[in-house]
Amino acid sequence: MQKFLGFILALYMGFVKITTRWTHERAELADPVFESGKGFIGLVWHSRFLMLNSLWKKDKQFPHVLISLSRDGALVAHTAHFIGAKTIRGSARKAGSTKDKGGSAAMKKMIAAIEENDCVVMTPDGPRGPRQRMRTGPIRLARASNAPIITCAMSTRFRKQFNSWDRFVLPLPFGRGVIIWGTPVLVPADTSDMDLEKYRMQVETEMNELLAKADEAMGHIAVEPA
Repeated sequence: MQKFLGFILALYMGFVKITTRWTHERAELADPVFESGKGFIGLVWHSRFLMLNSLWKKDKQFPHVLISLSRDGALVAHTAHFIGAKTIRGSARKAGSTKDKGGSAAMKKMIAAIEENDCVVMTPDGPRGPRQRMRTGPIRLARASNAPIITCAMSTRFRKQFNSWDRFVLPLPFGRGVIIWGTPVLVPADTSDMDLEKYRMQVETEMNELLAKADEAMGHIAVEPA
């Protein structure tokens, strides 16, 4: 059933992609990274997952999507497969917990994907939030892989927004959409754990600014971080 639902979701995402008149803003910031052919880390907020396939073309770096090992994550993994992405399963364990969520193995797989000149796509507030608050995982990956982080925000004019923890958005077809790209961020290999917070805040702040700008451009009230 999850595989079937994933297939239906993937079909719907493709339908929205081809029936939406997308506008790209600040693409000149991200294009040099795409054209380099080298691996990178892409970040989008969890609420915009159903617009993920509208970001890339087949001639760009192949996407690997990080997805949790939860039961809900299985549905997302099937959906990602059907939209043409590979999946890496795992997430960081909660503070004080000894339960292995596959985070260490996932980190190794993400580094390997980047070294093969592919991209790793992460939702840094997933899978359970808090909304639009970023963990340090992407920053640690950037430090370990020497790969740039590229953020982006997406919004559509027609949509259904749910009252979930992330204010999840179901984009509707036959309207306008906007994709706004962020400034690539490099985290030096010698960055200390203490200094990681500076990069985390820098990326989180820009992601929220871009999301607010994208929603306002499509006529919606900006979603505030939790």
